Amino acid sequence: MAIFSKKHLFIINPRSFIGPRDINRVIAEIVRCFDGPQAARRISGDTLPELPDQYPAASPYAIHVSRFPREAIIIIRKYTALTKMPVRVYAIGGNGVVFSCLNGIVGLPGVELAVVPYGTGSDFVQALGGREFIPQMRSIQGQIEAPAIPADIIDGGNIYALNSCAVGFEAMAFLNSYPILQALWKLRRRSPALTEMILRIAGVAVVFDKEVMEHQYRVRMDDEEIEGPMPLIHIANTPGYPVNKSVIPEAVPDDGLLDMLVYRNSSPLKCLRYMPAYLRGQHGKRPQVITYRRVRSVSVNSDRPFCIGMDGEVFFDTSFNIRVIPQAIRIASVGGRPFKNRGPDYGG
Repeated sequence: MAIFSKKHLFIINPRSFIGPRDINRVIAEIVRCFDGPQAARRISGDTLPELPDQYPAASPYAIHVSRFPREAIIIIRKYTALTKMPVRVYAIGGNGVVFSCLNGIVGLPGVELAVVPYGTGSDFVQALGGREFIPQMRSIQGQIEAPAIPADIIDGGNIYALNSCAVGFEAMAFLNSYPILQALWKLRRRSPALTEMILRIAGVAVVFDKEVMEHQYRVRMDDEEIEGPMPLIHIANTPGYPVNKSVIPEAVPDDGLLDMLVYRNSSPLKCLRYMPAYLRGQHGKRPQVITYRRVRSVSVNSDRPFCIGMDGEVFFDTSFNIRVIPQAIRIASVGGRPFKNRGPDYGG
């Protein structure tokens, strides 16, 4: 039976769910797929089941509920070291657990990734068709049976990203809003529009931050070099973007290229005027302020530290280099769907 041709490691981010009852529904579905309906009926209520810290060699699957950020990296390395069989790792939650699982599997032969979107941030769904495909991607049985397709990733030197990298404006807006997003995480799950409102307010505040908007960069895109004030640099491997938007709908994670936008310096009021078109992926309508390129590598340098975000992981540096690694991983695609180019020229 195909389900037993590999090991299955399910990693759940509990903060992507309102409470234990919702997590138990997912755990029950996993148990049903492997142990049958009777075993699944024992998983219910407001108390999570006791999950073993050790993974029996005879069991084809294991479930782990994360206890702290980036724990998935440790768990994946621990689990894969115990078996010589292929392993499929299921990232159940939002962007955070996907980031952790990706960084856990990179470089491990025979290890695949399945993205099971929950929570308020699930950018990768845009690469497979958008929000309407979320119910299919939440099907555990569908994810188990899904074929794996090759995907590119972004290599940031010692960390990796699946969706995008942002320098400047976007990264600062996320950094400034992060404490509020974390404090209101349960409320945001009950009201998804709240996340977008918080990010928009943070974005408007950053527009009036002169240090961010007039920051001077030296940028090398393959063999092309530009320099000057650049409030925003966005580099995408997929069309995914927070709150189910797509600022570069043309990006697909299997073409061996990164899609890049550079927003040139303009006044705060012009920036606010252009931002709706940017968020709708209409960068081609503003060539006077937005430069679009498709590249294999990018180098960003500055005399002062600047803010960098990779799939929600935010840090500061004065130098930043990334490149695409073509077909670096294999990702489960429910129904065998290919990655979708959502650009206007492709009917997306």
